[in-house]
Amino acid sequence: MILFSFLIFFSSQAQEKIQLWKGQTKDDYRKKKVFLYCFLSENKENKASIIFCPGGSYCYLAKENEGFSPAKKFRDYGFNTFVLIYRRGIKGNRYPAQIQDLQKAIVYVREELGFDSLGVCGFSAGGHLSGTSAVYYDKNFIDDKPHNLKPNFNIMIYPVVTMKDDYVHKKSRRNLLGQHYSLGQKDSMSLELNIKKTVPPLYILACKDDPIVKFQNSQRLADTLTNNGNLFRFRLFESGGHGFGINPNLIKSSDKSAAYWHEDFILWLKAISVARE
Repeated sequence: MILFSFLIFFSSQAQEKIQLWKGQTKDDYRKKKVFLYCFLSENKENKASIIFCPGGSYCYLAKENEGFSPAKKFRDYGFNTFVLIYRRGIKGNRYPAQIQDLQKAIVYVREELGFDSLGVCGFSAGGHLSGTSAVYYDKNFIDDKPHNLKPNFNIMIYPVVTMKDDYVHKKSRRNLLGQHYSLGQKDSMSLELNIKKTVPPLYILACKDDPIVKFQNSQRLADTLTNNGNLFRFRLFESGGHGFGINPNLIKSSDKSAAYWHEDFILWLKAISVARE
């Protein structure tokens, strides 16, 4: 069961910055730049946590708008929150470096900190990364040890989903898979093709006027989840654009409602938690 304890506002500063691959960087020096920023709840008994994966086309990271800001907001809701600074294609990092970093973060939060109830939230390309943790939770990309890599829930906000040519975000695909990828790689990273009945509950948001990642990415994923009978919630807004995170001021249209998705998510998560009791 997901624990909820709505707390008062805390300090906006991250309490700690963890180098996730410390002592394990001989095989790839770029792992030294992989960090997990921690925003811990003052309620020491609280085990509910979320890892945030900022977007940026697998090239850069929108750390503030899609990382630190939502992490602080969800800490106010009572979660322990974390922002993952993962490897990107601009530095020559290709698949599976990104999912390795996320799985390393999941292991750290669960095994080092003892926070078993753990969700993953991602935006844009970070939404795709969140989705890979939902789809491939049963594949260990980091070592040969047994770990619980399955999130309790996943959040995908205006996410990249498919690598298929019709709706792909080409920059994300290029940075994730490189210029010369196989058909197998393209299909395996098209999340809508790999949904199992056992994926965690998914919360998905998209906007029809998104000029960066076509909303059909999310629609295609939602259609697959519907056909499979998976537990999910899909919010499709007429307007909102892309890249707003949780900031309504970054939505150009007069309708700012998409930026308040976090309020709807909290109600949905509470509802499905009660239903599962």
